[in-house]
Amino acid sequence: PSTSYYYFFPIAAGAMMVRLVLNSEVALIYAIFSSLLSGVLLKEGIFLPVYYFVGSIVGAHTLAWCNQRSTLLKAGFIVGLTNLLLVLFNGLIVGSFFEMRIFLELLLGLAGGVTAGMVVLGLTPVVESVFGYTTDIKLLELANLDQPILKDMLMRAPGTYHHSMVVGNLVETAAKAINVNPLLARVIAYYHDIGKIKKPQYFVENQRAGDNRHDKLAPSMSSLI
Repeated sequence: PSTSYYYFFPIAAGAMMVRLVLNSEVALIYAIFSSLLSGVLLKEGIFLPVYYFVGSIVGAHTLAWCNQRSTLLKAGFIVGLTNLLLVLFNGLIVGSFFEMRIFLELLLGLAGGVTAGMVVLGLTPVVESVFGYTTDIKLLELANLDQPILKDMLMRAPGTYHHSMVVGNLVETAAKAINVNPLLARVIAYYHDIGKIKKPQYFVENQRAGDNRHDKLAPSMSSLI
């Protein structure tokens, strides 16, 4: 029956995307409203909104710490398994477990979760670009030491580069201790002194012993530089 295909709709992708770019609270509110609205539009009783809501919550929770793009596919697979279990339990409750259509619905539920993960994977770069959001995946790209600006800092301001790497390790450990985003903290530390590339020799970590350019300048000029 055509209603079996309702289990394939990747409604969970919306909550997963919201969790990826915003936070858990907004994702929860989104999951509630999207599930209820989908249930009302499809007019299939109470199970379908519950099905969409649980899948959305599981998908959003799985992406709480998304440190690589493969996590999106894993989250989709977990949503698919959740869908499969929900369809299975519903079949047992309503007494349709031994009907042929239950096998199609199980397959569609699993495929729907995997599809949700693929949808989020494909839309993430678009959302990052259009709306200017910085996801953990984008932060991983910025943390790559092969970034041209970080390589430029290594060549032109090696002292600042080393200082930034050390600070990055320090703040990452501190962030883990107080349960905030350690990746964000590390990336911020990597770039916090990036402006020193303009005048590297005017900062103490890039100066050789006895070679301080500020010694010949007035304090006001040093501050200006």
